[in-house]
Amino acid sequence: NLSNIITQDKDDIDSWKRWKYAKNFLTLDLLTMLYSKALRVSLKEMQVTMMYKNVQEFNCDWQSPLALQEIDDMINYNINDVLSTYELLKRCEKDIQLRINIEDNYHINCLSKDGVGIGVDILQKEYISKTGIDKKQLEELRSPMDFIPLKDVILPNIKFKNTVLQNLLTEMKNLTVSPGRNGWNKKFLLNNLEISIGVGGIHSINQPEIIIPKEDELLLDSDANSLYPSLIIQYGFVPPHLKKEVFLDIYTKVYTERIAAKKAKRKLEADTKKLTLNSVTGNYQNEYSWLYSPFAVLQIRMNGQLLLLMLCERLLELGATIYQINTDGVLYSLKKAKYNGLQQVIKDFEKISKLTFETEEFECFYQLAVNDYFGKQKDGIKEKGTFLTKTVLGKGLTPTIIPLAVEKFFLEGIKPQDFIPTIKDITKFLISEKTGKQWTVEYNGIKQQRTNRFYASTNGYFLYKWKIENGVKKYQNMLTASGITLLNNFDDLKNDPKINYNYYITEANKIIATLKTKQLSLF
Repeated sequence: NLSNIITQDKDDIDSWKRWKYAKNFLTLDLLTMLYSKALRVSLKEMQVTMMYKNVQEFNCDWQSPLALQEIDDMINYNINDVLSTYELLKRCEKDIQLRINIEDNYHINCLSKDGVGIGVDILQKEYISKTGIDKKQLEELRSPMDFIPLKDVILPNIKFKNTVLQNLLTEMKNLTVSPGRNGWNKKFLLNNLEISIGVGGIHSINQPEIIIPKEDELLLDSDANSLYPSLIIQYGFVPPHLKKEVFLDIYTKVYTERIAAKKAKRKLEADTKKLTLNSVTGNYQNEYSWLYSPFAVLQIRMNGQLLLLMLCERLLELGATIYQINTDGVLYSLKKAKYNGLQQVIKDFEKISKLTFETEEFECFYQLAVNDYFGKQKDGIKEKGTFLTKTVLGKGLTPTIIPLAVEKFFLEGIKPQDFIPTIKDITKFLISEKTGKQWTVEYNGIKQQRTNRFYASTNGYFLYKWKIENGVKKYQNMLTASGITLLNNFDDLKNDPKINYNYYITEANKIIATLKTKQLSLF
């Protein structure tokens, strides 16, 4: 029998490996499907952000046999894992349907693959089909470069009139840089706005600020459409080890087909094409990918940044005030009387840059930093970072009541102390924290699991974590400003949860005070 074969053959697995590696069932890994390796989270963290009824870990001494009294706990833990996985499965129906559609159309196994991995596989399949290259040979191709002269990267149509930008361009053309994200970086002032530019990207360095346009002004945000794919297509930024014309034909076809599918509301097709388009630039910098080319990465990044600065220069010439620059867009105010002139400026720049832009209007804009803001538009509120008012699956759990209260204050004039106590949905107040294996978590002197969901309460204990350093047990308070109540299991929620409203009010008021003291009113 099989056990005899295994024990008799010892380390020689040839006689039984067909059983060891047999795939007797169709499997789907939801976590590898949803996130790349760098962003992947545990099922417990998914339970937290799904607002699943029970966030449950199983704690025991893994070096010892399972004690008899622990068996029921282990079974309950396993059942909870299975049920929460099923709940996640139901929430991922659209993602799974997309992958089934891709498998049917492209004949690649992708049920358990993240979006980037699928996109690369589709592109690879098309490239092999067009060139006839052997898959193994293709996967061994790379174009590594440790140092890159920027003069070889920068496009000839990058030109400036502004002295600051002229000097920047001259400096850059004399540089040889390392392509890693920790390579060259420079900060400079452009009309009193501090800007960071470098191999990692461009962004303004923003202080807390409230931006409200005057009656005769518009507050606008102009973004390049599909910046990186557009740069690849328009300028041919392709890894030198690949056949440029073939690659561009494939990539351009995907781009145009996505636009057509999007207009025709063929969502599955449009989403598939989007995966392919977005998979490329990340893999240009992945040394384990057949797309690896630091030179092509810098072509995209550096020229994208410089083209954005060319647009900024034209906006300044038009009399605009620039508030924020980030990757592919510019936030600025402009006199209403100059709007027609703006449209012409953007139209002319689109011809020069070979890019297309979309411009949206804000009624007001509130920012703590370049990636932490909310802005009011006619059809809703745009939020990012600290100001997200909805929990994102797998992205951690912070109390959304705080940004909600800040938005209510600035947009409706309702104070946090008048708004927060009216909210009865406990999920708006929840916080989570996962500790590393080096930590032990304690609540009221009792050991807890490492992933915990809780809220600030008036009758709870402090939540601590501790570890041994140099023979000494060192404690850290996990929420210093308030005691907490654990709510890993929603069945434990009391009719009167004793929420510490003052904690949430104080946190909201801190953000409000930070913004108000730095307010820039354009009235």
